[in-house]
Amino acid sequence: MFMRFFVAVVILIAITTGVLALAVPRDQLVRVIVFRDFFDVTLPILAFGALIKYLCSCATCKMCAGKCN
Repeated sequence: MFMRFFVAVVILIAITTGVLALAVPRDQLVRVIVFRDFFDVTLPILAFGALIKYLCSCATCKMCAGKCN
């Protein structure tokens, strides 16, 4: 349940940041973040979320001995 919530939060943050990157004027955007395009902003966020999900998933856990849901 926590992983689904975490994935949903990461996706919402990535989409919101991407939309803001498109909506904010370029001169204000450059002061806040160095990325300029939608994908330049959202892909690192999604990649970080995927890395955290992979590292925290049960597939990497050796202690559960296959008892994961």
